Amino acid sequence: MKKIIAATAALLLAAGVSWGQNPAMTRFLEQLEAAGSRMTEAMNADNREEMESIFTEIVVLYEQQPGDVKATAAPIMGGVWYNLACLRSLKGDTDGAVEAFAQAVAYGWNDYAYTMNDPDLETVRRDARFIRLAESIR
Repeated sequence: MKKIIAATAALLLAAGVSWGQNPAMTRFLEQLEAAGSRMTEAMNADNREEMESIFTEIVVLYEQQPGDVKATAAPIMGGVWYNLACLRSLKGDTDGAVEAFAQAVAYGWNDYAYTMNDPDLETVRRDARFIRLAESIR
């Protein structure tokens, strides 16, 4: 999961350089930056509950954005939802993990090999719903 979090953060930073001309995007990036700082603290403390809360907050922030911001930021949401799937799987919430993974796929998550080897998803990997979703990105 940490690899995906780092990749999402790098994408956000790179995107911030090109999105800076849009005031709504600038506000969204500022909110994401604040969430990212809290995420670093939560990761360092291995506070999975806080990490899940922050990713959920990012989903809510994204949903509150105007259409142009949502369209531009949509590519990061696959990673956000994937991380939610991982966190929910780690706590044994199979239904929540599958639902989050379905959202990740809907937002373009397509790394089949990583998904099938990610130990965070071990508890859901045998679930028929998860298998169907994973096969759809193969």
